[in-house]
Amino acid sequence: MSRTINTSLTMILVLLIMFVFGGESIRGFIFAMLIGIVVGTYSSLFIATPVLVDTISEAEHKRIEDEHNKA
Repeated sequence: MSRTINTSLTMILVLLIMFVFGGESIRGFIFAMLIGIVVGTYSSLFIATPVLVDTISEAEHKRIEDEHNKA
């Protein structure tokens, strides 16, 4: 989860800088990319993760928790 957030924030920062300092011809494309990064991050964090948790079996869930507690 932290990797998703770090990657998204890095991309948003770069795209915002390009949006502010870039030329007029590229602003529309950068804006579309910003919207895509925000929607994709939302989807990864709040839609795909719960769906994944709901679809794994109870035994697999227990194994994952055990591995996480060992670390």
